[in-house]
Amino acid sequence: MRMGTTTMAVGAMVCAFATGATAQGRAMTLSDVLTRAREQAPQIVSARLALEETRARLIGASLHNNPELDAWVGNRNGSTDRFTDYQFGLTHRLEPGARRSSRVEGANAAIAESTANIDEVTRTALRQAAASYYRAVYASDRINSLNAAYEVASNIYAAADRRYRAGDIAILDVNIARASLARVRADREGAEAAKALALGDLRQLLRLDGDATVSGSLSTLPPADLGVALQAASGRPELQSLAAAIQEAEAERRVGQSFARPQYGLGVSYSREEGDQIVLGGMTIALPFFSRGQEQQAAGSARAARLRSELEAARARIDTEVRAAFDAYNRRLAALRILEADAITGLDENDLLTTRSFEVGQLGLRDLLLVRRETLDTRFQYLDALLEAALARIDLDASAAMLR
Repeated sequence: MRMGTTTMAVGAMVCAFATGATAQGRAMTLSDVLTRAREQAPQIVSARLALEETRARLIGASLHNNPELDAWVGNRNGSTDRFTDYQFGLTHRLEPGARRSSRVEGANAAIAESTANIDEVTRTALRQAAASYYRAVYASDRINSLNAAYEVASNIYAAADRRYRAGDIAILDVNIARASLARVRADREGAEAAKALALGDLRQLLRLDGDATVSGSLSTLPPADLGVALQAASGRPELQSLAAAIQEAEAERRVGQSFARPQYGLGVSYSREEGDQIVLGGMTIALPFFSRGQEQQAAGSARAARLRSELEAARARIDTEVRAAFDAYNRRLAALRILEADAITGLDENDLLTTRSFEVGQLGLRDLLLVRRETLDTRFQYLDALLEAALARIDLDASAAMLR
């Protein structure tokens, strides 16, 4: 049995090491990022450990009261004799069944609340992980575009230099071409910085020690269904957590109500007086004349009322949040369709034609750079639109509790 346990533990360590090595040794897809976030995100791990703390409360709620043992010893001195008298008593207070069951119900509700909190933390962590992934992919795509733009700008600068040496253009045009090339290089460094920040966020969230790389591309996402999103949002962990907290408050109120009933106790005692042995049985009754659990009842009722109000407000807020996220996502998709239909087509051909026209003297440098800047801005606007659409879909899925 011990050997089997050891084997299982070693196997688990090997699997965990393999998972970490795989995540750090190859480019991660979105699926890889979300899977590792569920397993390694610090806030998710902490929420799971907090659940174990809450489960300990159920152990205490399930236990009965401890019996009480009394012991008395003393000397009895008579005119002629001397005795050692002693007395032992054992008493057990019987807790009302309703009190214990209410405590157990409250502990179970706290466990349900903590479990829902894990789901809520997971939803937030996955939202962050997916957003960081898409920002890293976006930065990579932007760097690729800037690399291509750098090659074109280098060719333009070289052509401008040749034409200047041939006496076709002035040195001013060469300086403008050099400045344009420098701008592309500076933009590329900025994109590298954005990529480093996005990958840094991923390493922190996924608990990666080494370098991290991502694979994938930003692409147009499918349309969303508002009815499906609203239906899924009804099961959001936040709502489940509030519902469980209401049950816990109601259980607290019922615990307080149990103190309004008499509490009974049974006991037995054994004593010896002047050599005589005495055995007694008895019963105690705690009468709730003054303390009747008023504080617990009032606190539980007030807390339950507050939580019900919060639950209704949360439902309304989530409904508004999902509808706004759905509308924003559709607007992002519409922006993408416009760019794809009227702006993206023919950009590569334009780059080639304008560069050739400049090299043969059919197009001036300033006109060329103006076209190049417009083309590059259009590419970046399209990349921005792709990123915004991807982030909008992540926001919608997270708001509707479909990202878990």
